[in-house]
Amino acid sequence: MIKSGLKPIVLLFSGQGSHYRGMGRELFEQYPKFRSSLEEMDKIVRKQLNSSLIEELYTKKEEPFEELLITHPAIVAVEIALYEVITDMGIKPDFVSGNSLGEFAAGVANGIWDATAAIEAAIEQAKSICRSDIDGGMLAVLTEEEKLKDLYLQHGLFLASNNFNGHFTLSGRMQDLELFEQELSRREINFFRLQVTCPFHSPLLQQASVSFSQYTASATALGNPKPGFVSGFTAKGMDVLTDDYFWQVVSRYTNFPETVSFFENMGPCLYIDMGPSGTSAAFVKYNLQSDTESEIFQIMSPYKGEMKQLKKLQAIIG
Repeated sequence: MIKSGLKPIVLLFSGQGSHYRGMGRELFEQYPKFRSSLEEMDKIVRKQLNSSLIEELYTKKEEPFEELLITHPAIVAVEIALYEVITDMGIKPDFVSGNSLGEFAAGVANGIWDATAAIEAAIEQAKSICRSDIDGGMLAVLTEEEKLKDLYLQHGLFLASNNFNGHFTLSGRMQDLELFEQELSRREINFFRLQVTCPFHSPLLQQASVSFSQYTASATALGNPKPGFVSGFTAKGMDVLTDDYFWQVVSRYTNFPETVSFFENMGPCLYIDMGPSGTSAAFVKYNLQSDTESEIFQIMSPYKGEMKQLKKLQAIIG
């Protein structure tokens, strides 16, 4: 139980791999602000892709849910809609930070760009990656990364992220991932494949960067970050962003423990997971020291209960 609302509020936005069909359904059905936000972003997706984001999320039943052209804007849209709910409740964050694609929504929360620009950029980034036809995927491994470093490098894989001690993510080509999975099985090391069809956070994405750079060069210029914007891949507060920042967030290695350390060095925080599946909450939990006074709050979940969680959050913060 969170003891007070006096701690700095940190909003955490997650990226690819945290999505699923139906994410945010209860909010969509019961919270008008969430619904209206998604409906506005659905118009952009319909125009750009001739496909309905809302239908993909709440009507279709097909599995798996991994088409990049849909999942990329879907994650960003759902997180932006949740942020608008938080704002509607009168909750003002002290800090925002995104992990990978989550930086798109964090940028909206900080005022770096607006929701329209973020969704359009997510779509264009997905198009750039799809046009390049990059073969690959991502794999989460549940053991200490250093123990397997030589092995995964021998298999041609790349370290995509360190999430917490005993949990890291690799990117690579499908064939290399499959061979590595066989080796992990032989060694009885737990792992699971992420629901993505792209080797994010690896040099394999480089061939798609030119196309996205051409888009960003003609798009509306990014605003300078306001105080409280903490980069998920530099693990630092940022006051200026490079033109290719939103490409780097999905292509460069990320170290989640360093981001948590940045916040913990300032003192106890209230971390609010703005993602659909509780990924950020779990990562924070396993990065906190046992004696910390920081606390974690999750709103969305595959198991529903979002409205109940919002009521709890309102009571906590006041």
